[in-house]
Amino acid sequence: MTAARARLKRRRNELLFVTIGGLALSGSAGFVNVVVLAAGGLPATHVTGTVSRLSADLGNHNSLDARRVLYMLAAFAGGAVISGLLLANQSLRPGRRYGLVTLIEACVLAASAITLRDSVLTGTLLAAVAAGMQNAMASSYSGLIVRTTHVTGVLTDLGFLIGHTLRGNRAEFWRVALLLALLVACFAGGVLGVESWNAVGADALWIPTALLSVLGASYLAWRHRLRQAE
Repeated sequence: MTAARARLKRRRNELLFVTIGGLALSGSAGFVNVVVLAAGGLPATHVTGTVSRLSADLGNHNSLDARRVLYMLAAFAGGAVISGLLLANQSLRPGRRYGLVTLIEACVLAASAITLRDSVLTGTLLAAVAAGMQNAMASSYSGLIVRTTHVTGVLTDLGFLIGHTLRGNRAEFWRVALLLALLVACFAGGVLGVESWNAVGADALWIPTALLSVLGASYLAWRHRLRQAE
């Protein structure tokens, strides 16, 4: 195999890894956020609206809710800190310790599933920790910003690429396809989250917990095989 063909094969494998992992994580985030909202908690997978709520609380002198919102922000940031401790770089690249981070995230989400029924605040905070870990796991791949816990950046980049194309500049197909797939996965995960909440309540969180566990374990097994082949 020539060097060029080897690079092309590696590139295709990386894109497949990014796509499968991104879809699973994005769908899981959409699922978790809907379940937490259905339970009466604050959004767990993103913080823009949470910061706005904190501003409103401070303006209205609602210290009780402000404390709850601060806990959410701290939980999300704490999850990002955990990823930062375990991963050396935010640039997405196969071979890094994503499996370990994903398995820890699954454990945190399992704790959320256990506690959400009895304490919405505790369960939501744990879900926010898991989301913070996931969101900080990777932020870019080949110049494309990749986020899997919210769709603001996805829609922004998708709109930019469409506008770029309308100007007559050619956008790489894989970028548009990946962004669209992440958007659809998050939406579909949310729909499944509603259906699952209606069926089993807080136990619905065991579904993304199982998905993340399988994803993390599969990645660790693949990484082990990759090292053996080197």
